Amino acid sequence: MHQIFSSAAYPFSSEYVLSLRPLNFSQMADGYSVDVTAAELAELAASPAAARELGARRGDLGQTEPNIGLARLLMDRPEDFGAVGSLVLGADAVEVHSYGNPFGDALHVIGPECIDGLQRLRVIARLRHALTAQHLRRAVIRVEIRSDPVKRERARRAHDDADRYANASTAQDRLIRCPHLQRLTGGDWEGNVFDPRRGVSGPEGRGKHFTMAEVTSALACLAPGRSPAAAHLAATPEGREALWADHGSSAYRALFHARMTPVGVMRAVEARRTAHKALDSLPRRRHQAHGHLITYAPELIAWLACRALPLTALHEDSRRSPDWGRLIGKTVPRAALQAAERLVAGYARLRPERPRTYKTEAADLALWNELTS
Repeated sequence: MHQIFSSAAYPFSSEYVLSLRPLNFSQMADGYSVDVTAAELAELAASPAAARELGARRGDLGQTEPNIGLARLLMDRPEDFGAVGSLVLGADAVEVHSYGNPFGDALHVIGPECIDGLQRLRVIARLRHALTAQHLRRAVIRVEIRSDPVKRERARRAHDDADRYANASTAQDRLIRCPHLQRLTGGDWEGNVFDPRRGVSGPEGRGKHFTMAEVTSALACLAPGRSPAAAHLAATPEGREALWADHGSSAYRALFHARMTPVGVMRAVEARRTAHKALDSLPRRRHQAHGHLITYAPELIAWLACRALPLTALHEDSRRSPDWGRLIGKTVPRAALQAAERLVAGYARLRPERPRTYKTEAADLALWNELTS
């Protein structure tokens, strides 16, 4: 025996019906909210014509980076598949069949429409034969269903324009989960402030604000080793994002590790700033011809200048530490000017003919490697 609560008088057999066995079910002011497993949704978008059949905004986008990531998530960590984002369906009608224990409720979604979430449904559909039903049942997804015509249209408008109101996530936004940066943020910054997040303002008063971009460039400039690759990555916003995106890369681990300290980071920032200040003091005539290297590749010159520092002792904070104040104030400016002279001369020898555009070539990693090999 069962009761039927129908959202509209509708002939049951006249439309396609999606039958669900929700784990949780609630009726809200604007529709229904249910938790179902991926196994329940495996066939919903299995047809190549699913976009047309479900009235979705767009078709299957295929192997985009987000879709590949969703597929890996469903395969490797199904419990997390539904943790972010929900599916939003429209319906001509919804019928709730309450059977009572041990069977629970059944939901019949009559004339389903995919308002948002087709890519996720297609990922499930593509993997439905590669993964077991037991595996798919480990992925629990929140499904919101709008059956009232007015609220259904409102949901369409909201999701059609959702990208206008969402700030896109970046690699920097995930840095706060790095345990080394978490520990660093909570350290003693001597009245200053460091926070890896975007949009964090500086301190009130006289304290300095160390941004994640400057900290990354400084640590890359003072990273031990003979390759300028990390400094090259950190020289541009795009390069920094690439570096921040891969926490397991050798470049990332060379910069952000368990041994780094606030005092070491502040030394690195001051050293890099000092090197750039020395380069800024050069007369404009030194920037002509192959001297364009000073204008378009200052990070390379600063990196080479900082090879004169005891880089392996950067994060040491003891009585035996070098006199970093003297080294930065005296050694770095002289080393920066010498590095500029050496690299510009090397550039002229490597490229005796004037390049078509100094701006493009001077920033190229291949040239950096040639000049410092």
